Amino acid sequence: MDQLITDRLRDNLSRLKLTQAAEVLDEVLKKAEADKCSYMSFLDHLLEEEVGAKEKRRVETAMKTAGLPCAKTIDEYDFSFHPNLNKKEVMTLFDLEFIRNHENAIFLGPPGVGKTHLAISLAIKACCHGHKVYFTTMDTLMRKLKEPQSKHKAYLTSSLVVVDEVGYLPIDG
Repeated sequence: MDQLITDRLRDNLSRLKLTQAAEVLDEVLKKAEADKCSYMSFLDHLLEEEVGAKEKRRVETAMKTAGLPCAKTIDEYDFSFHPNLNKKEVMTLFDLEFIRNHENAIFLGPPGVGKTHLAISLAIKACCHGHKVYFTTMDTLMRKLKEPQSKHKAYLTSSLVVVDEVGYLPIDG
C-alpha cells in the first residue's frame, strides 16, 4: 500500500512539474522516517529541495541569457594582485545598491588587472538576485546600436548592462 501511495505521489509531483521533488522523494521519505520527522517537516524539506533546484536553474538560465563569457566570482578575485584597488569600495558594489538607484559603475585601469573578472562577478551576483543582465563588448554593442529596429535589444530592458573592452578598438561613426 505504501508503494502505491509513493508512486502516486511521485506521479503527481511530476505532473505538477515538481521534478526535483519527484526525484528525491524516496530519499527525503527515508530521512523523514529515520529522523521521525513531522509531516510538516517532511513537506518542508521536500519543497526546499524543489525550490533550491528551481532557483539554481533560474540563475543558470539568467547567466546564459546574459551572455557571460565565463563564470567568475568575487571570491576568486585576487585583491593582492592589485594593491591600489580599494577592496571596501569594490565590495560595496556587490550590495547592488547602485542597480536599485539606477547608477553606473565603471572599472577603469590598464589591461590585465581584472576589470572583466570583477564585472562578470558583479553580473553573476545580479543574476542571483533576480536582476536581468546583459553582457557585451563595446564593439558588439556599437554594431547592435547601428542595426535598424533590432529585435534583440536586451540592453534596453536589463537592470545591469556590462560593456567590456571599452577603449580597445576605435568606434566608427
